[in-house]
Order: sequence, then structure tokens, then C-alpha cells
Amino acid sequence: MVMYLAGLQSVPAELYEAATVDGANAWKKFWRVTLPMLTPTTFFVSIMMVISCFKIFDVVNIMTNGGPGRSTKMLVTYIYQLSFNDIPARYGTASSVAMVLLALVLSVTVLQFRAEKKWVNYM
Repeated sequence: MVMYLAGLQSVPAELYEAATVDGANAWKKFWRVTLPMLTPTTFFVSIMMVISCFKIFDVVNIMTNGGPGRSTKMLVTYIYQLSFNDIPARYGTASSVAMVLLALVLSVTVLQFRAEKKWVNYM
């Protein structure tokens, strides 16, 4: 919400004044001025949320420890298990799984950057 608040504060007041002069009501101002001007903020927030979803560890580890069975095991908890819980520790396998996680996050981010060119409005 802080990011969106900063994005809203960066929308120039002249755009709202011009929309008012053109006869736009509050609903049209939101759809035609506010929402398009918030697309860079939305792009940034979506990238950060996707990356944080891939990195989720603490909640899963504390609440379920990957269980019941393997139903809530994420890649990060699997890396942790390979590195610190298995005896003997399998650091090489954990490193390779970490590289797979890096490749997944990188590919999703690249896809989002490519899609960004189609829908993000820059001034």
C-alpha cells in the first residue's frame, strides 16, 4: 500500500485538472488518469510479489515444516532440508536446486519485463 500511495502522489495534478475541464466525472478520472498512471507501480509491485512468493520460507517452516506429507514443501524449504536437516548434508544437491530456483525466478521476471512493454504507461 505504501508503494501505491507513493504512486498516487506522483500523478500530476494537471492531468486531473485537464480531465475536469474535459468534463470527466470521478469514475472516468480513475479509469482514464489514475489507473494508467499507476501501471509502473503495479508492474514493480507485481515483480516484487512474485519474487517474494518464490522465496517463502518462514511461514511454511514454522507452521507445517513442509507437511502433511509434502503438500506445502516449497523449493526454499527443500533447499533448507537438503542443506541442514539431512545427514549427511547434501550441499551439492541443495546448490543445484537453488540454481533451479534462480532460473525460475529469472524466467518469470524476464516474462514480466517483456509483458511490461505492452501495458505500462511511461511519461
